[in-house]
Amino acid sequence: MDIYRRHRPVHGGAGHVRPEEPLVLEEWDDFVYQVVGIAPHLAAAREWVNELQVGDAPAA
Repeated sequence: MDIYRRHRPVHGGAGHVRPEEPLVLEEWDDFVYQVVGIAPHLAAAREWVNELQVGDAPAA
């Protein structure tokens, strides 16, 4: 698995269509994605996803 963090729109659909709406933040726990928080908008969600660099272990 090479995607340890991802974001999803709270109300479904595509996040890029409504970038000002909140997004659910999820992390991979070696079995399933677990919800770990909420981002207020798309820019904050992308920043959170990019905090984890390639080769780093996911937060435990």
